[in-house]
Amino acid sequence: MMMPSPARSRTLLAATLAFFAAILVIGVLVYDDYGMSWDEIPTREFGVMNVTHAVPNVAVLDSLRAVKGPAYERFGPVFEILLVRVERALRLYDLRAAFLMRHLVTFLVFYLGVVLFFFLCRRRFGGGIALLASVCLVASPQLFSHAFYNVKDISFLTCFVAAMLTLDSVLANPTWRTVLLHGVVTGVLIGTRILGLFAMMLTAAAALAKRPTLRTLGLLVGYGIVVMVMLPLVWPVLRIDPIGIVKDAVLGATTNPYLKTNLFRGQALPAASLPWDYVPTWILITTPYVVSALFVVGVAAAVRSMRALRAGVSQNLLRDLLAMSWFFLPVLGCVVLRPVMYDSWRHLFFVYPAMVYLAAIGMEAVLTFAMARFGETKLTRVRVALTSALLACLAPVIWFMVANHPFEHLYFNRFAGRDMQQVKQRFELDYWGLSYRKALEHVVASDPAPNIRIIVANYPGRVNVLMLAPRDRARITIVGPEEGANYFITNYRFHPEPYPFANEVFSVRVGNASIVSVFGAVPQ
Repeated sequence: MMMPSPARSRTLLAATLAFFAAILVIGVLVYDDYGMSWDEIPTREFGVMNVTHAVPNVAVLDSLRAVKGPAYERFGPVFEILLVRVERALRLYDLRAAFLMRHLVTFLVFYLGVVLFFFLCRRRFGGGIALLASVCLVASPQLFSHAFYNVKDISFLTCFVAAMLTLDSVLANPTWRTVLLHGVVTGVLIGTRILGLFAMMLTAAAALAKRPTLRTLGLLVGYGIVVMVMLPLVWPVLRIDPIGIVKDAVLGATTNPYLKTNLFRGQALPAASLPWDYVPTWILITTPYVVSALFVVGVAAAVRSMRALRAGVSQNLLRDLLAMSWFFLPVLGCVVLRPVMYDSWRHLFFVYPAMVYLAAIGMEAVLTFAMARFGETKLTRVRVALTSALLACLAPVIWFMVANHPFEHLYFNRFAGRDMQQVKQRFELDYWGLSYRKALEHVVASDPAPNIRIIVANYPGRVNVLMLAPRDRARITIVGPEEGANYFITNYRFHPEPYPFANEVFSVRVGNASIVSVFGAVPQ
């Protein structure tokens, strides 16, 4: 392939810098637009417990287990510890300010993940395709929205990308320095979620496939020691009961006490009895068409290139095999084991960069085919045409994100249904409860009463009161259904059907479906 000209290199560098600058500016401008999700209060409390050393010994840990089960110890706390440390360093005593800070820092961690993903792809494809792959990663509405409030899954995604980048360095240059860095990153990864052990499996398999020598075994042993040293530092409670905690964390990755239902293809299914295609279906219906199409092309191209295995494992081939394992093994694990899962596939967001990486292989395959068809003399025109085609395919997705901000996570393609009203009857929409913030803001802006009594359909309605200004927060009283209220607010979680109230005074709509509604003068 022809080397890029200096002019093209300068243009590509300018485009790359402009893209990353734009994403950073957008994130800083919009981070305070999002409501509070279902998980944010418990995860912050989890971080506070770790920072304050609320579990100093096994006796206290056993007491906590008796009351709450293994939930406290099942999740790695390293990112929650960071957020609480930042909150205290900035002296954010008001909870609204604290959670807005958490949204900003979570986005910055996601932004770091996109930067690392770009460098990972650039090693394999060069700057042009790496930039387009990064655009595809950001132009995923569900992922972009979660990048502000989904602390656990976004931090794990970024750490996993970092682990794959440092692993690539180990495979290219297996020295104690690269192994030490990879071990530290892997330790932080496991301190985010126990599923980070998967990265250790990939590391061992890839290193031995590349260089099956005694030196490689020695480096892997050193790598394991570094990870073991890191774990008590990033997961403090491991110092108390390491075996019990790791055991419960591993078991908790596939077993979960969640007893509610998930709306899936129009049926309310118990979370413990989800069908085998639950995760593949969610990936299909929430991923932009062009990414899915390029993914299929990329997988086919990667499988075809495996014929080169007989000639040895090259660095690029090993990279592609790692990406295939990174994506398919967790997804197939969910297909086979069918673990308890909450709504959507957010637990597996960390595989989405691998999916986009495989889509980048598809971009490369399309470019190679076009070059063979039109010749290298027209390479610049072909690149411009293919890039324009990709961006044109992403344009409707990006428009959805802009038009429906801050509810980008409600993006579904036509595989989910012909319109949002049908999608609402088939899949859960605002299961996070973020839209309660908009509903509550409408109520306090339109009703001057000093005391406003509100019934909310579920828990996020209560916590989103914290996102109001203090003076408005003091005017709100959340009451039970039997107490009588001025308003009833619902995000339709576990209730996709319309409510029998005629006095809807406000709603937020995505497409032709209401995702949150405010009803006035609720009858008792």
